[in-house]
Parts: sequence; structure tokens; C-alpha cells
Amino acid sequence: MRTGSLVVVLAAGTTLTACAIFWSGAGDLTGRVALHLAVHGVAFVAYLCALAASRGLQGRRLAAALALAVAWRAALLPSPPLLSEDIYRYLWEGRVQSLGGNPYLREDRASAEKWAPVRDELWRSMAHKSYTAVYPPLWQLAARAVTAASHSVVAMKAFLVACELGVWAVLWALLRRRGLPSSRLLVVAWSPLALVEVAGSGHNDSFGLLLLCLGLLALDSGRRGGSAAAVALGAAAKLLPGIVAIAWVRRYRLRDVVLAAAVAALTLLPYASAGADLWRGASDYGSWRFNESLLAILDAVAPSRLAAQRAAALLVLVLALALGLRRAEPVRAGLAVVAAWLVLSAHVLPWYALWLLPWLTLVDAPAALLFTGTIGFAYMVYPGNQSGAGWQVPWEIRALEYLPPLAVLAWSRFERRICGLRHSSAEPPAHSVRA
Repeated sequence: MRTGSLVVVLAAGTTLTACAIFWSGAGDLTGRVALHLAVHGVAFVAYLCALAASRGLQGRRLAAALALAVAWRAALLPSPPLLSEDIYRYLWEGRVQSLGGNPYLREDRASAEKWAPVRDELWRSMAHKSYTAVYPPLWQLAARAVTAASHSVVAMKAFLVACELGVWAVLWALLRRRGLPSSRLLVVAWSPLALVEVAGSGHNDSFGLLLLCLGLLALDSGRRGGSAAAVALGAAAKLLPGIVAIAWVRRYRLRDVVLAAAVAALTLLPYASAGADLWRGASDYGSWRFNESLLAILDAVAPSRLAAQRAAALLVLVLALALGLRRAEPVRAGLAVVAAWLVLSAHVLPWYALWLLPWLTLVDAPAALLFTGTIGFAYMVYPGNQSGAGWQVPWEIRALEYLPPLAVLAWSRFERRICGLRHSSAEPPAHSVRA
């Protein structure tokens, strides 16, 4: 590795360390979003510089870079959630289960009077108390297990960071299998998005991501049954892995699909008493609109918002199935499905972009990488909401999120096409070759 590149990586690591120190002592940033975005912007530029300079980083130097990333997360563990209160719902629903409740039942909602004796700061901190559980059953089982040990934010964050480190380990194995440089781990390990959303705010996506990555590794290793079981568990934790698995459908045998269905069904059994209420919270959440992009176009032409949302979901499923039937390369197929899900979703929260990071560790996609930085502008909803403007990101802010990645995507396609034309024009005519 060249000395100049090493200096850039060291400078970037120092900058990211300073940003992590700021976030670790910042507390709740929902009232200081502009300051957060300024720090996040500095961190993201440092991150991009590190990725550009880190080719050839290996051995002890790579180990030191990953250890530094672990240290950033350790610094953030004791801090309160930075920009979201979701972690309080995880802890509350875990507590409800430990007290014999079923978080999917209407009578076990946080707002139910039966829980009045145990209402405390945790209960007061969570939002949407009238909602039943939104997250799938395997996550509920995980939340119950964590809260059985501790009801603290630190404990839940520690579990989610452990899942994140598990993702790194799986991606390292995939990089080795594919003959790619291990330095690509910095894509996920040094990502400011991952640092803020997992160790900072405590989002549970790292749990589902770990299961999805395990499914990819098993598929890459020829263990189709293990892959099907892993992605089924992933779908029972966060749903999206199940959609990604459709893009791998022709790589599975019928018995693998049956196994996956059985595994997913088993996770439902502890909550079967909820009946139709199993889907109520997710349905209520699914009716929201937040930070959407292409769905807004469908809204304009469809007969209703519900019809538009169903059409968007169908488009994602059709894409996944088309990729699966074509036996598209699994990583590129997974990236395509996640990207389509993001641009067609009814609500695109900043931590949803975490689902791009594993694929970006394995393939280059500059537009998607840039989106992991620009998605942070969605937090501008807080100033508007606090001034009475409602819970939606203005279109001028959404333009800052979506247009730069779109421009990079367009330029990448244009550049690839021009290079292809130059290459073809440089080839001698076929008769010359034969001669």
C-alpha cells in the first residue's frame, strides 16, 4: 500500500473518530438535525476518501482499521438513541412477553390499561402506543431473549452491534470465497450510516441482515437447504430477505422451499393466539407515506393510494421473480431487489439504506453507495414536524436525497456505454480476424 494512500486512510479514520466522539456525547439529536447532518456530511466524505485509498489495506493494518470501527461502536453503546425511539418499542414488547402478554394482540397493546402498573420511562419514551407489534415474530423472540437478560437500551444496542459484527464476519468469508480484497469490509465497517443507525440509534435491521448474509454465504457454498432456512428466518425477522430470496428461486430445490416455509411457520407458533391480529400492526404501518419517491408517480396515476401501493409491491415482486427465473448472479440480483424496494416503498426511513451495504461490500455500485449518505437528509422531517408542518419530507429535501444518486447512476451507465462503443470500434472487422 502506498504511503500517500495510508495517510489518507489515517486522516479519514481520525475524522471518523472525531465524529463518533461527537455522536457518543450528543444525546437526542432530533432537535439539532442541522448539526447532525453537518457532522454526518464530514464523516461521509471521510468515508468515501477511505474507500478510495484503502485498496491494498490488509493484514495488521486492516485489523487495526476494523478494531477502530469496533471502538466507535463501543463508544456509542452507552449513549441514548440519537434520532429514533424505535428501540424503546423493542424493549417494551420484549417486556410484555416476559409478563405473559402477546404483543400482536390488541388487548396487549402498550396503550392497554392492563399494563398501567408497569408503565415507566421506557413506556413513556415509545411512540404509537396504540399500535400492536409491527415487526415479524422472530424479531419478537429475539427481543424477548434480550430483555430477559436486561431491559436496558445498552443491552439491546449491544445485541444489535453483535449482529452487525456477525455480518462483517460473513462478508469477510464471502470476500475470500470470491477472491475479492478484504479491504472491501470498510464499506460496511466504516459506514457512517451503519454507525449512526445501529450503535447510535439501535435499529434492529442488523439482525435481519445477518440472517440474509448467512443465506447468501450458504448459497455461495452450495448449501441450498441451509440458505433457504437462513433466508426464511431472515424473512421472519424483517420480511425483506424473503423478497430477496425470490430472486434466487431457481437456485433452490422444491425441498428447500418446503423447508423454508416450515421454518418460517415455526416462528409464528408462539404468537398464533393473535390470529388475524398478527398482521394488524404491519398493516397500520404500511398505510403511511414517508419520504417516498417513485411511489408518488404511481399515486398520481392509480385510482387510489392503496392501488398504487399494491402496484409498487407487485413491481418489486415481479422484478425479483424475473431475476430468479433468469438465474441472475445472486449478489447483483439482491442489490437490484433492495434498490427497487427502496425507490418503490411507501416509507423510506434512513436506516432502510442499511440493506444496501452488504451488496456494496461485494460489488461496486457508486449510486447506491452515495444514497447511503444522502438518505440522511430524511431527518429534516424533524424540524418541519416540530414547527407543525406534519410528518413528511418536503420535495426539495427529497431532491437532495434522490437526485445525486440518480445523476451518478445515469453518468455510470453513459460512461459504460461510451467505453463499450470505444472498445467495439477498436476491434478489427471480423474478416480481418479470419484472415
